[in-house]
Amino acid sequence: MIKPTLMVATVIMIAGCAGTAPIDPLAPVPTRVDPDDIATPQLRQAWAVTRTTDADEIEVPTHAAAVGDHLVFVAYPGRVEALDLQGDTQWSMQPPNALAHRPIALNGGVALASESGWLWVDATGATRARIELGAVINDVVVVPQGLVVIGDELVYLLALDSSDDLVAPWQQAFSGGRRASADPDGESVFISNADGSLSCINASTGVVRWRSTEVEVAPLRPAVGKAVYVVSQSGRVYSIRARDGKRRWAGKDVGMRVTASPVVVDGLVWVPGMDAAAHAFTAAAGSHQFRVPGNGRIYLDLAIWGPWVIVSPQYGPWVILEGPRNRTGPANPGNPTVLNIASSDDIPVPPGVGAVGVVVIDAAGTVRLLTPQRGAGESP
Repeated sequence: MIKPTLMVATVIMIAGCAGTAPIDPLAPVPTRVDPDDIATPQLRQAWAVTRTTDADEIEVPTHAAAVGDHLVFVAYPGRVEALDLQGDTQWSMQPPNALAHRPIALNGGVALASESGWLWVDATGATRARIELGAVINDVVVVPQGLVVIGDELVYLLALDSSDDLVAPWQQAFSGGRRASADPDGESVFISNADGSLSCINASTGVVRWRSTEVEVAPLRPAVGKAVYVVSQSGRVYSIRARDGKRRWAGKDVGMRVTASPVVVDGLVWVPGMDAAAHAFTAAAGSHQFRVPGNGRIYLDLAIWGPWVIVSPQYGPWVILEGPRNRTGPANPGNPTVLNIASSDDIPVPPGVGAVGVVVIDAAGTVRLLTPQRGAGESP
């Protein structure tokens, strides 16, 4: 049993909006959203945590954070910490080896992968279960059944049984899997492969439903909505039918390359371009709707939380985008909403997304929890 130990954190509580100054030349940003005007209020910075060593040196997390229902799990060199929704440290523990993948929130606790296999740490910081499986982990997808893990030569389902033991209900030989996403129901997992193909597997059994070569896909995470949206090796966005892997449309070439995974929300497919901008295409037909310039090359994966698209630029603050709610078509596309999150340059890891909000980490080691902006009359 690995004993949890308490840690001391520097926590900054911020009651207002995360930031109000837009990135020029974007439109002004409201500091508050009327709860009657928008279903999901804009995000605010709830707290920020910075760690320092005994020698007063700032520590920088090594992976994206895992966001659970009540805890946020952050990996530092040699340890993993759990913070509650007020930013207070609940426990800290040392994994047996260096992590091979980011932490994954699972059943109130966290699943950790290292060279010696997986372990599950519960909400109190106690290590409850271990299992030895393939050491190479390229991606992990959360589904209702557990975690679908993608390796170089193996795909498997990792789950907790009724006794809270880690088990692998199925394992399948699968060569070349790189990045993956599940459909909204968690029934199918779509995998981009090293050979440029796209695969669909049954999340409950691991059986391959189809393997498509309609598009030579880049090894990026697909976006999944009513269809599957991928980026080709030439940097163009494509839509693929989820039922059989056939191509639906090819996005217009707008003179930029895509080097990070797309996301889809509210009928728009968002991608980061090499032209220092985020682009949006219509999910139905692939028409180019928006180009939102940033102040640095956007190169990490995008993430979605509610209607918001969280974008991490190489330089400068995080950017939060939302497509217009009154868009009526190409003749009236509306305008996206933009919000800045103050941070240091060179964002090192993608966002961590969960039911309670989004966790972003900057190169200065600051961990921030973004939660919905509260409505009028509510406490901050």
